[in-house]
Amino acid sequence: MSNYKIKPLVLAMALATPAFAQEAAEEVTQQPDQQGQVLEEVAVTGFRQSLEQALDTKRTSANNTDSIIAEDIGKMPDLNLAESLQRVPGVAITREGGEGRNITVRGLGPGFSRTTLNGMEVPASTGGLDTSGGVNRSRDFDFNIFASELFNRITIHKSPIASVEEGGLASTVELSTARPFDNPGQHFSFGGQMMVDSFAEKESPRFVGLYSNTFMDDKLGVLVSAAYSERSVRQEGFGTVRWTSPFDNGNRSWAGTDADVIIHGTPNPQANYPDDDIKADEKLDYMWAPRLPRMDSFNREQERLGLTGSLQFRPSDSMEFSLDVLNSNLKADVTSYNYFAQFRNSFNGITPLEVTLDESGRNIVAGTFAGVKPRSESRGQFSETDFTQVVLSGKFDLTDNVVLDVMYGNAVSKHTEDQLRFNIDARDASTFSYSFLENGDIAEMSYGFDILNPDNYVFSGPTLRRDVVERTNDTVRADLTFNGDSSVLKTGLIWNSREVDSERWDPTRGTLNSPTLTAALTTQLANEISGFGSGVDSPSGFPTNWLVNDFNATKEAYGVGQWTLNDNDSSTYNVVEETLGGYVEATVETQLLGLPLTVNSGLRIVETSTDVGNLPEDSYTEILPSTNLVLELQEDLLLRVGLARNFARPGLGGLAATTVTPVRGTVSAANPEVEPMRADSADVSLEWYFDAESVLALTVFHKQIDSFLTSVTVNDQELPAELAAIVAARPEYDPSSPLYDANVEDPYSSGWDITTTVNGEGATVDGYEVSYQQPLSFLPGWGSNFGVLANFTHVKSNAEYGNGVRGPLEGLSENSYNFGVYYEEDRFGARVVVNDRDDYVTSGTGGEGNASFATTGPTRVDMSAFYDVTDNIKVSLEAINLTNEPERLYTTGPMGDQDLVREYNSTGREVLLGLRVNF
Repeated sequence: MSNYKIKPLVLAMALATPAFAQEAAEEVTQQPDQQGQVLEEVAVTGFRQSLEQALDTKRTSANNTDSIIAEDIGKMPDLNLAESLQRVPGVAITREGGEGRNITVRGLGPGFSRTTLNGMEVPASTGGLDTSGGVNRSRDFDFNIFASELFNRITIHKSPIASVEEGGLASTVELSTARPFDNPGQHFSFGGQMMVDSFAEKESPRFVGLYSNTFMDDKLGVLVSAAYSERSVRQEGFGTVRWTSPFDNGNRSWAGTDADVIIHGTPNPQANYPDDDIKADEKLDYMWAPRLPRMDSFNREQERLGLTGSLQFRPSDSMEFSLDVLNSNLKADVTSYNYFAQFRNSFNGITPLEVTLDESGRNIVAGTFAGVKPRSESRGQFSETDFTQVVLSGKFDLTDNVVLDVMYGNAVSKHTEDQLRFNIDARDASTFSYSFLENGDIAEMSYGFDILNPDNYVFSGPTLRRDVVERTNDTVRADLTFNGDSSVLKTGLIWNSREVDSERWDPTRGTLNSPTLTAALTTQLANEISGFGSGVDSPSGFPTNWLVNDFNATKEAYGVGQWTLNDNDSSTYNVVEETLGGYVEATVETQLLGLPLTVNSGLRIVETSTDVGNLPEDSYTEILPSTNLVLELQEDLLLRVGLARNFARPGLGGLAATTVTPVRGTVSAANPEVEPMRADSADVSLEWYFDAESVLALTVFHKQIDSFLTSVTVNDQELPAELAAIVAARPEYDPSSPLYDANVEDPYSSGWDITTTVNGEGATVDGYEVSYQQPLSFLPGWGSNFGVLANFTHVKSNAEYGNGVRGPLEGLSENSYNFGVYYEEDRFGARVVVNDRDDYVTSGTGGEGNASFATTGPTRVDMSAFYDVTDNIKVSLEAINLTNEPERLYTTGPMGDQDLVREYNSTGREVLLGLRVNF
């Protein structure tokens, strides 16, 4: 139960806790939660009181809910909201560049969770690092766009309830920013931290400030806050991109595999290809080798600014208006440098001279090869994401028992990213050797020429593109609540419009220079990476220096500046989705066998329609019942049961993107008629609140998912009319176009291979969560200042992917846990938290013969400490990733039973020293 655990664990972080959340008097207020239940919130100073408040919120909720409140986030050493959410039972996160980005809840990936901000769904896209990610065009929410300091509460619903909007098949995450009426009066807080990354060795500042005040006898309130941070990250390591064999790489073979090849080990190709009849002289063609063995260096310079404003007006006791505004701007410049031997698509020109096989006889773990041409790749991703949300809401007490809540919100997220790639290729082929014998994750490598001499290279053509993704959400909502003596009836309507406008821009070729690829120019535009590998456990023969492009000089030489929209690219499209839903929900307090029973039951009906350019419109209607029961077995023991039907909509980008490759006769086509992913779920939990600020809970959950989206290819097909129109519009088939070629085969004279997304087989998800939280106040002396927070989650699933292979869901770790110990006294506090998860599949359909791709589950250790110099001044120290835990990706080979390194890199440790002042 993250909220519980977070609080204490939280201890340390001093940076951005708003003063208004810490200086409150001991004042009891009545505040409704998002289900209309009235919760008693005790706004008191102190960590343990806030922990008790979080438990009270969970205890009185109608459904399975966890919360994180302001002190938790502000006091925790979390770079963003994802880092905070990983403390919640059942929640695991993925990171990029050492920073949390997406969440997985109970084994279901980020596309199955909805995220709302101040009552409306949040559209937000950011970019990523090379193999780890790219521009997000899906429904996955990128939590790294927001600073956690901007928020005073996070609520995560893990079981559905009718009054919470549909779409979160795994969970619904509700983010809330602070408002002035949360704590009347004048409050001011300012904090700052300086962060140092052990690899980047560069200081990065973080600042946060908040001012809040109420006027006119607390009838008018104003709050503004700002959070600014910079972050410099260096990530370095080794990669293969993936492993493959000449056979799986386009049915190729080595250039020479005769008797002169020295082979250490016994080839066993049948272990990789049990159904193939393989000749003796072809065995090496079926052995697996790294596709692009390479050194990887990533550098990320990030700047994030978040602003919030809230204006509240209460003209009378029965009427209240609120205006909430949030703007977040994230700029990230990522430069990456990779030096690799090119086995990919080049096996036919490479001759093995000496190879060593692993014990299974399936993989070449060491070897020397002739005919290899290395490449130095320099890539830049320069992105900016700007997010703005405006929400206007009103609350009206129509009578003593009837309340009307209305809301209108608009949110716009625009992500712009320029991707530039420049390559330097070796002029001549040479020998190359690699060996995993000393280190199975990082290969020892050597080259048959001077890789630091610019005269040995020539330029390869650049790859240049610009992506612009703008997402707009509009929401109108009205809720009517009828309060009875022992019952509450709610009903409401909500309308949403969601639009994704995606564009791919290419450089205007006529404006690009064509620099002559001479040795002199190569020397002029080249630079050198030095001191590489200091942060990873590299073997003795791992290269530490190599030649790369001077990024700015090369960009200037090519004259990159003007861009042209590419209408034919699959990344250029527009999708509009509209939903109209209504619900009715009743909460009744009664008894069962003399025991107090709370029954919450409701029905939600929603219609969804999509408009995807020139493709046919589609619509569907869902009926979603839900029931939640809470039985008080005794005063401190609750039995909670939840039954519901919910669904997750397909990603908007997948409904639109279509790619046509006429020369190959292939089409990758969108399918706007694909059905949503529906699921029936059941949750049963037993919660024992055995002492103040304490809980021991067990939750068992089950989901039966009707179908998952999967990709299928149908061969030798005639094109449907919609796709035929796309093909006919291409210039090579238009006689009036200067690109028309009469010799190009008529695209309609032969069948096409069409790949599209369809509803595939379903899956089951079963698991349990165990949570424990307790201050150790029963211990004598200073031992009573300690406390423990822990949770453990076990999840299993069985899904079928498009290639017919069954396995766990993507993103699912079978086991995960959080364990934290905290210490708190009057002026000093400290905590240590360990977060661990098992390996998980990242793609159930790996490329080039691989059954799947996976990630090694990390074990992260964070710590923090604070000291109150005075009642108004606090200093803090935080350390993130204390053990320098690496990020490791791997591929599972053709049979899905191997562990072949794909990426192994590290971002180092981060240390933050902070100071906060509040009045």
